[in-house]
Amino acid sequence: MKFVKYLAIAFAGVLMASCDEDFNDWASPIKNPEEVAITIPGYTATAAEGAVVDMANAPATVKVLTLAGDALPEGFTLENIRLKATPEGVENAQTYEIDLENDGTVETETFNTLTQKVFGLRPLQRTFNCKVFVDAVKDGQAVLINAGSILVKVTPTPISKHFYLIGDIAGTSWSPTETSMPFNHSDKDVYDDPVFTLTFPVNEGDNWFAFIDDVTVEKNDWSYVFACAEGNGKNGETGKICRRNALDNDGSFKVTVNGDAKYVKMTINLMEGTYKIEKVNFALYYEIGNESGWKTTNALCSPKLDENYQGYYWLDGEFKFKPLPGTGSDDWAGDLEFAGDNKVEDIPGGPNFTAPKAGFYQINLDLNTNTYSLVAINSITCVGNHNGWKQDDANCHMTYNAAAGCWELTTDLTNGFKFAVNDDWKISWGGADGNSEAYDNLTQFDGKDLNVPNGDGKYKIQLYLSYEGANRVVLTKQ
Repeated sequence: MKFVKYLAIAFAGVLMASCDEDFNDWASPIKNPEEVAITIPGYTATAAEGAVVDMANAPATVKVLTLAGDALPEGFTLENIRLKATPEGVENAQTYEIDLENDGTVETETFNTLTQKVFGLRPLQRTFNCKVFVDAVKDGQAVLINAGSILVKVTPTPISKHFYLIGDIAGTSWSPTETSMPFNHSDKDVYDDPVFTLTFPVNEGDNWFAFIDDVTVEKNDWSYVFACAEGNGKNGETGKICRRNALDNDGSFKVTVNGDAKYVKMTINLMEGTYKIEKVNFALYYEIGNESGWKTTNALCSPKLDENYQGYYWLDGEFKFKPLPGTGSDDWAGDLEFAGDNKVEDIPGGPNFTAPKAGFYQINLDLNTNTYSLVAINSITCVGNHNGWKQDDANCHMTYNAAAGCWELTTDLTNGFKFAVNDDWKISWGGADGNSEAYDNLTQFDGKDLNVPNGDGKYKIQLYLSYEGANRVVLTKQ
C-alpha cells in the first residue's frame, strides 16, 4: 500500500517529528520557512461546496475540503488539517495559516474576517490559493503530509447603509424593525468610511441598548441584532461587535449613569468590527426673556458636546439663561445672570442680560469660561447655483416672519443651494451628515449642498432656526 510505504519512509528519516499542539491562531501570517512535507501519490484534498463562501447567506460553519486516498494504516490518525492561504491578485501578498477541524470544516467568519483584512470591505468575490497540510499521527509522532492545493472563494459580508439604535432609550424600542433613531454617517461610500456615530439621551441607573441594520429590519429577526461580543452587559468603553447569532446570550450594551452623564455617544467601526462608548456630561440650557413675556424657553444646544451652547432666536430687551425648561414661574434654580463684561454667574436677584436691539441673534453661552455673546443676524441669503453662489445677493435675501417664526423667500431653485448669514460664509447651513436632502436636519458644520425635492422651479422657502439638530427648511413648489 502506497500510504504505508511512504509513512514508513517518513518515520525512518528526518521527517519524523513530534506532534505540535501549540498551533497558530487562525489567519496568522506565516513568517517561518515552509515545513517539509511528504507527498503521497493519490492522496489529495478536494474542494468541497463550502470552499465558495458568500457571507450574505452563509451558515456559521462550512466544509471546505475532503481528503481522498488509501485507508490509514493501523494506529494512524489524521489531525491538524490546515490551509496555507495566499490571496490572489495582491502585490507582495502574505500567506496565512488557517486551522480546520478534522472533518475539513471551519467557521465562515474566519474567511470573512481574513478577506476583509486583506482585500477590504467591498462585497466582491475574492480568491485564496490554499495549500493543504495534514499530520499523520501515531504514538505521539507526526508526519506532515502535503495534500495538494484548493481554491477558496469568499464574498465578504456587505455593510449596510443604515444603522439604528434599539433598547430602553427614550424614543426607541427593542423591536428588530425599529428605525426611529438612525446613526449618523458621512456622504462617503460605506466602504470608504465605515464609521457611524450617534449621541442619545440616557437616564440615571442602568441604560440597556443594542443596534440593528438594514439586514435586521428586512429579516425582522432578533438573531441579526448587533451585540457586544463580550456578552450581555459586559461591555466596557471599547470592544468588539458581532451579531447575536454568534453569541450564547443577548449581548446587549449597558451604560450605568450615576449623575455623570446626560448623553452617550456611540461610535461603531464596521471595518474593524469595533465600538466605542463615551459618556457625555452636558445638559441643555435655555434662554427665556421679554420676547415671550417670560413665558417660553428657547433651547440652546452644545453642538460639539463641550458645554459651548448655541441657539438662534429673536430677542427683544432683557433675557436670562436657565438650566431647566418650563415657564417663567417655575424651575428657576441655577439660572444665570449678567455679571459684567459678557460674564455669566448664578447671582440671586442679579441683573438680566439685554439685547442691543430687537432682532434675530446667534446666542452663545460658554460654561467653560462663564461667558456669553450675541451675533446679530442681519441677513440670511439663499445662495446656490440659482444665483451663481453670490452670498451678498440682495434678491435672494430672506425676510423674517415673526408670526411664523421663520425666514422666508420665494425664488427659482435648482439642485445645489445653502443658506449664508450676513453676506458671508462664516455662518452657513446645509444638509447634516453629508445628506443633500436633509431638509429636517440642517447643520452649520460642513453642511452638504441641498437639492430641490421636486425638480427645478420656483419654491417658497421657509427656514426655521433654533439649534443644531433642530434647524430645518420647508420647500413648497409654486
